[in-house]
Amino acid sequence: MSDRAMIVVGSPRANGVSARYAELLRKHIGQRFGEIATWKVSDNPVAGCIGCGACRKTYSCVIHDDAAAEFIDLLWTVDEVHVVCPVYFSGPPSQFKALMDRLQPVWEYRCGPNAKRHTPAGPLYLHVIGMGGDPHGFDPLVTTVKSAFGAAGWHLREVIDQVGWGQDGNSDEMLPTLPGDADGDGQGDDRD
Repeated sequence: MSDRAMIVVGSPRANGVSARYAELLRKHIGQRFGEIATWKVSDNPVAGCIGCGACRKTYSCVIHDDAAAEFIDLLWTVDEVHVVCPVYFSGPPSQFKALMDRLQPVWEYRCGPNAKRHTPAGPLYLHVIGMGGDPHGFDPLVTTVKSAFGAAGWHLREVIDQVGWGQDGNSDEMLPTLPGDADGDGQGDDRD
């Protein structure tokens, strides 16, 4: 049993489909963790990276009046991350992209020219939410999440395609069986 997981809800809508899915996911994986933190983009506005390069020397961002530093601090304290994110034109919503861009100080710390640490963090699972129908799919979302969280040492273990989930407006839907959890008990039968 891992001690702590985090669910990151990448939707700007506080009570939308992604938030409903995240609540069911929390219940589903709750048996495996002592604690589950939830971070909602809708509750924690973050300004976009301004590309100033200051984090190259200080490993911290010059923008201090938002929640990005708090997110990074939380990210270091968990054993597993689940990102629940809607698809906006094949990619992430701009609010979530802003948060991922603010992981730049972490990249500088772990991978940049003056890197201090290069240790793996843990597994990352991307749960893709959307209405469906986009002929271009969601590969840009996967690539962006993989790259941004990879900067912090998280490795994308699995993409869970939930496009179409919750689109009928039923908030009491059962969470579909997750890959790697054949019996649906939240124990992750074939996961490490």
